[in-house]
Amino acid sequence: MSLHSRIGIITLAITLGWSCTNLAKAQGLGNSPYSSLGMGEFYGDAYSDNTAMGGSGVSTSSGFQINNLNPALWVRNRFTTLDVGLIGQYKDIASGNLKQGNAGGNLGYLSLSFPITPKWVIGANLKPYSFIDYQNTFTRSVSGSPGVAEYTVSGKGGVNKASLVNSFQIGRYVTLGLESSYFFGNVRRSSDILLYVNGVPSDYIVSLNERNTYSDVAFRAGGTVRIPLKKENKLNLNLGGAYSFSTSLNATKTTSFELTQGSFPVAVPDTLENNLGGSMTVPEQYQVGASLEWPFKMTLSVDYSHQSWSQYRGFGNVNERMKDVNRLHVGAEYIPRFGSLSYFDNVRYRIGFSTGNTPYVVGITKINDTNVSLGFTFPMGRGFANLLSVAFVAGQRGTNSGGAIRERYGRMVLGVTLMERWFEKRRID
Repeated sequence: MSLHSRIGIITLAITLGWSCTNLAKAQGLGNSPYSSLGMGEFYGDAYSDNTAMGGSGVSTSSGFQINNLNPALWVRNRFTTLDVGLIGQYKDIASGNLKQGNAGGNLGYLSLSFPITPKWVIGANLKPYSFIDYQNTFTRSVSGSPGVAEYTVSGKGGVNKASLVNSFQIGRYVTLGLESSYFFGNVRRSSDILLYVNGVPSDYIVSLNERNTYSDVAFRAGGTVRIPLKKENKLNLNLGGAYSFSTSLNATKTTSFELTQGSFPVAVPDTLENNLGGSMTVPEQYQVGASLEWPFKMTLSVDYSHQSWSQYRGFGNVNERMKDVNRLHVGAEYIPRFGSLSYFDNVRYRIGFSTGNTPYVVGITKINDTNVSLGFTFPMGRGFANLLSVAFVAGQRGTNSGGAIRERYGRMVLGVTLMERWFEKRRID
């Protein structure tokens, strides 16, 4: 690979990394009423290829794309690999007779892996972890007055994750990995009150604004084992697991009170709390999975994931009564004829299914989430060295009863994978 190409890829990685940081702070995936609860709505760890397989794949990796579900699988990438992903989503939200449609998008992930030796790979990863994006408006009568108050409650922001991965192969069939991450981000929440007298809005708006900032480190470990079932590596049974350690993020909160008239402040905003220290607990998570792998032909995978959201504590050690999350992930990948001269024989076809509950509870109603997925990976460039992946996910979360909200969503993840050989000594025949 030429020096010019290497500089180009590094420049692209830095530019996209800066974009990812700013986009994750400013934009989620559209209005999400459930994001008002806990840490908000989660992006998940799966990249485009694993997303198309129902979010499964904690035990296996093709080695052509980075598998972010398990840090132990990065060592399968024998080339210097850059993975970039974009996420777009459309939602149809229903509550009673009320309906709303909205859409959003974001830069979903940016990863770069380097093979240091044939059995040691290090990598860097930057992606949004969760986002908060909601706005609710309702009215209430003012006691002892003919007036009516209109309340607007909104929130925006999120938490991002920057990671450094070390992945090792032990012997011939075992891999281990450790991911060290730095969480950072901020969330702004506000409550605005507008008074109506005889149906006419007043000029005055009372606002209570809150800004939380988060930062700290966290760790995730993983391992896999490959068990040959047929000679000459024609069929393998893969077993794998990953464990994310619970961590307490450092947090600061600033709360201010403001009175405005016609968008102009009536008085200097009053700061009620200024950089008040606290914390937010991110609970542990574990993922286990098994897969049958016919190399360069077909992979069938089944995963189970659990995250102890009942242990979640918000700012000030507040128990927000979240529920533990349990999910099942099932997926399949098929390659018609790898290495064929026919282009479509080298395309990877994927299908998946995922179901389970979310950490959210409305009253006594548990909010479940079920989806199906479909995806493709198209070879690109000379020698098909680069890849373009697309995943489509369709699902439903929640129910339109019991005071809950039903969300029907369609999501697309577009991924680009660039591979090159770096740090190789030139050979002269």
